[in-house]
Amino acid sequence: MPTRRTFIRSSSAAVVALLAGCSTDPPQDATGSSATPATTAAQPETDDLLAEVAPDRTSELQVINASFETLTGDGRIFAFGLVGADNTPVTGADVEVWTRAEPGEPPTGPVAASFTEIPNQPLGLYVVRLDLPAPGAIPLAALTADGAAGQTALRVADPDNATVPAPGVVAPVVRTPTPDDQLGFERICTLDPPCGMHEDSLDDLIAAGTPVMLTIATPAFCETAICGPTVDVIESVRTGRADEDVAWVHLEVFTDAGLTVADQVTEWNLPSEPWLFGIDGDGMIAGRLDGPLTVLPQEIGALADQLA
Repeated sequence: MPTRRTFIRSSSAAVVALLAGCSTDPPQDATGSSATPATTAAQPETDDLLAEVAPDRTSELQVINASFETLTGDGRIFAFGLVGADNTPVTGADVEVWTRAEPGEPPTGPVAASFTEIPNQPLGLYVVRLDLPAPGAIPLAALTADGAAGQTALRVADPDNATVPAPGVVAPVVRTPTPDDQLGFERICTLDPPCGMHEDSLDDLIAAGTPVMLTIATPAFCETAICGPTVDVIESVRTGRADEDVAWVHLEVFTDAGLTVADQVTEWNLPSEPWLFGIDGDGMIAGRLDGPLTVLPQEIGALADQLA
């Protein structure tokens, strides 16, 4: 049976744990220095985009991509954090983003990023919409109005070849725990108090043709700014909506105290958490959010609107 250590997720340069996703190691508090963000992107070595778009600036910022995988397409949402040389989060800055779609092509940009705070945390995220026509390691440079800059690379995948189930594919049908059938989970919800997203099992809802917003996250065993608040934020969006045609389901990542990954999570082929999937009435995935996007209420609401 898979364990926390086999719940693989890659990481980039180690930075502030407040911007991290769920770790494969035992959970730490928000100041733990060994946690790293849930991303496969590394600092680009062969494509120095920053030197091309801002030759007068040095790379003094860390651009933290906490998403596992970004999909090709127009207007793709990308959320990132900025950390200064002293490991202090850079918040509320005016930021512009540049990318390069393919090697040898001219840079694309600048695109303005907006800043949003993370609930109950002394930091926030920058959000930008990017046109990403091709898969691969896509370089990204972020420039602030006061002269700071940094760069990273996005892991961009074609939806047909994505690691995690993507829009347009059939959602994996699994049974999820309810108060009447916990399916071996020690706790079906580690949010305190528990959320209201456990009344129905995912397989029953899909069989009935009910659109579903599926959250896969663990509040108690991932206490960082990114994945810790996910279920709480999504629950707030759910309770603030009037639509009754969309069901909301939360699935914990672990069946026990943060050691054993649930078989349902393995069925979904998730290398990281948190994730949020919108599943339409035909059982097809209509959209997905991961990492930092799962704490952005507007994006959560927009995904639910696709299903209503």
